[in-house]
Amino acid sequence: MTQEQQQALAEMPVWVVLVIAVVAGFSGEMWRADKAGLRGWELFYRVILRAGASVVFGLATMLMVWASGAALLVAAGFGFIVATMGADVASALYERWIAKRAGVCDVPSTPEDNK
Repeated sequence: MTQEQQQALAEMPVWVVLVIAVVAGFSGEMWRADKAGLRGWELFYRVILRAGASVVFGLATMLMVWASGAALLVAAGFGFIVATMGADVASALYERWIAKRAGVCDVPSTPEDNK
């Protein structure tokens, strides 16, 4: 990557990053809805109702990573991944992480632990 390309990425406006996170959330939810075989209005409703949650989780992740001191592009990358994963997966990961941090949940043992 040339110095000019790196400078252009560093000067990218935050609103562009936010728009990309929204697109990532919608595209991830459209992919899952299409994979489930939804068509027409069912597809539309699912994408509108659930993509919002995906976008919120993606943006929340991006802002948390950015606030923790990471570069904007690194934070945006994490946010895009979480937004594309979807709200179901992201909320389950967040819930598990918070429960482990609070000490209210035991981590399930793997079959290798029982040997």
